[in-house]
Amino acid sequence: MIPRIIHNYIRFPTGSFRSYSNEVNPFTRTWRIISSDIPDFFGLRKKPTIYPTHADIVIIGGGFIGSATAHALKARTGVGLSVVVLEKDLTYKEAINNISHGTLIRNCSLPENIELSAYGAEFLRNSRTNLGADVDIQYTPSGFLLLASERFAEKLEQNASQQREMGLKNEIISVNEIQERFPWINTADIKLGSICLENEGVFNSWSFLKGLVKKSQELGAIYVDAEVTGFEIEQQRDVLMEGIAPGSFEKINRVLYKTPDNEEHAIKFAACILAAGSQSGEIAKLAKIGVNDGLLALPLPIEERKYGIYSIQDEEGKAALNTPLIMDTSGVWLRRNGLENNLLCGHVPFGNENSRKISEEEFYNTIIEPSLNNRFPMTKEKKAKLLTTEIQDYNTYDETGILGPHPYHNNLYIAAGFGKYGCQHAPGIGRAITELIIDSHYTTIDLTRLGFDRILIGEPLIEFDVY
Repeated sequence: MIPRIIHNYIRFPTGSFRSYSNEVNPFTRTWRIISSDIPDFFGLRKKPTIYPTHADIVIIGGGFIGSATAHALKARTGVGLSVVVLEKDLTYKEAINNISHGTLIRNCSLPENIELSAYGAEFLRNSRTNLGADVDIQYTPSGFLLLASERFAEKLEQNASQQREMGLKNEIISVNEIQERFPWINTADIKLGSICLENEGVFNSWSFLKGLVKKSQELGAIYVDAEVTGFEIEQQRDVLMEGIAPGSFEKINRVLYKTPDNEEHAIKFAACILAAGSQSGEIAKLAKIGVNDGLLALPLPIEERKYGIYSIQDEEGKAALNTPLIMDTSGVWLRRNGLENNLLCGHVPFGNENSRKISEEEFYNTIIEPSLNNRFPMTKEKKAKLLTTEIQDYNTYDETGILGPHPYHNNLYIAAGFGKYGCQHAPGIGRAITELIIDSHYTTIDLTRLGFDRILIGEPLIEFDVY
């Protein structure tokens, strides 16, 4: 049963954040207006009288994945399971700026990602039913065009064939067809394109997050403004595990956290879900993951990756209203900004360490701008303006999300490293974690291959839709 806890719900602003605007930065003006009021809306100025000391499930991180998991757990179990979400920033300032996360893409190579995207599309399509009649995610269908050079053409055709077998409506289009549909795209070094015809587009990720948090609370999940500082670990002398010396197994059973006013608390749990985004790797170290030996020797390979989202004016309207989200073979992507006369663009994060040392300006000048000017000649002499800097939880091992229990801490479930897919996959990830906890196995989509074990045995899982 859920403990009787005096708690103040997070209060979201009654106004709706628009994903699109004719300002250079569509969020700056709105953020300035409400920034002084957010603490009141979120209930942060009203300190809870009692902090929970016990819970069936503790979720570390109240972003898209953490809140979707809280929603799925409570929707499935009702009052039968107590759920506490620890979130270190209940103002969600970073989520406001992460506008490109609100994309729905099903053109993937991994079956797991295809199926997670399909469920995400279904969940978003029924967002008013799932989250409340007042939730408006402002979904705008646009399609997704993936371009391939000679090097990637064969893989593109293989992916498209697999996607069609899994029920995804897409088609391979030739260079001539690309030129006919989108004459402003330079196809000189393009071999093929693949375009998806349904359930691809953009939506208001901020409205989606608000709806997840609000509905989760209505279902009984408790959100606490807290930063995790450690775990209490208890020795289990009667537990035998292969590869672990008898009597030496240690189990995490409490998470330690501090409040904004530096009060320290602990909460005991049956299971803990690590969904802290780019901070997940550091928090895992608090449970000795990556700082011990044996099954704890390998770290959780998730780091923060920042990247810029840029705006380019398109006063001539060369990019028509039916322009899809385009992913270039170079890694640059571009899409229309709703009904406005500007385009949004960016580049997928680089995996190598040297790229992190490049300044944002140098990255744009040497990587993004040349690729933009090559693929979209209309962008020449139109300097892009930095719109916002976004953050991804980047899996340095294989760039694919990690999901499921840790091989040593079997009561610690990992749900992080999904990067750009985190927002759209969140409903499916939340459902999957719920199945693992309630049913002890996946019952809808088999996501076993996403587990931490693949790192132990050296079998990376590569998503080939990203160049």
